[in-house]
Amino acid sequence: MPKVVNVDNLFEVVVQVFAERGYGAATTQEIAARAGVSEVTLYRRYGSKAALVEAALLHCLSASPFGQVAAGGDVRTDLAAIVHAYEMTNRAYGGAVLTLLTEIPRHPELRNALSALLPNLQDAARIIAMHQERGHVSPGDPLQKVVFLLSPLIAAGLWDRSGAGPDMSGLSPEAVVDAFLEGHRPPPS
Repeated sequence: MPKVVNVDNLFEVVVQVFAERGYGAATTQEIAARAGVSEVTLYRRYGSKAALVEAALLHCLSASPFGQVAAGGDVRTDLAAIVHAYEMTNRAYGGAVLTLLTEIPRHPELRNALSALLPNLQDAARIIAMHQERGHVSPGDPLQKVVFLLSPLIAAGLWDRSGAGPDMSGLSPEAVVDAFLEGHRPPPS
């Protein structure tokens, strides 16, 4: 009888090894050993290392706080929830996402793994679109607005991961939301 694989644990291990080592150095042998499964099981279930990384990122990011953010109705509360959820998800999986984005040029087989990033961004864009319809946020592409909202956090995360940048730990979700709303209020009617 085949051994039952703890998929949550397996995918967490895949994402961790991928973030630590990069795609080329992350071996299925190491992943299998750390997850307590056989390497053959990985290939039988996922077919390739790239497909395994894609499945792991999709699973982990969809279950992350940023994958679970929902609209509540108040624009400031909803935007703060997006920012807070992004921060928590970035702490857990930002290294893997950064690794993915930097490794794709060298490993085009990872291109499909980008699809793991889109659902969370699209969910946040739907919340922005709802507030645009209600007149709380200026018109424009909602996905672009999400990028504008999260840009300070993305920049802070890059600086932090580089170890060479300024300390941006004082960047509060409230300050990010206030700055976004200041620049993205709808025009007066």
